[in-house]
Amino acid sequence: MNLQAMENTTVYIVKKENLHKLYSQCPKYETFGRLMAEQVAQRATEIAMSLSSEKPEERFLNLLKNQPDLFQKVPQKYLANFLGISPESLSRIQKRIQNKLKS
Repeated sequence: MNLQAMENTTVYIVKKENLHKLYSQCPKYETFGRLMAEQVAQRATEIAMSLSSEKPEERFLNLLKNQPDLFQKVPQKYLANFLGISPESLSRIQKRIQNKLKS
């Protein structure tokens, strides 16, 4: 897996064995880890369901509604990839929506 930060970021790495040690020493961290894992799993499920059940324009509009700041921060090619479409398709969708708003 590759990740690319779009802005300055600090990354902390915890080895798995150290994480398990921390969990055994402090149950609150184990709870925190479980909650974080649940959030990641929930988000992955939401993305998979969106890709399989929504049309590209619906995915675009939902992203625009829920995270409008991404359109100012993230290059279009990455947004298109996240939406499961080509950059060209994303451009067509944006143009179609702009035309709807004008009329």
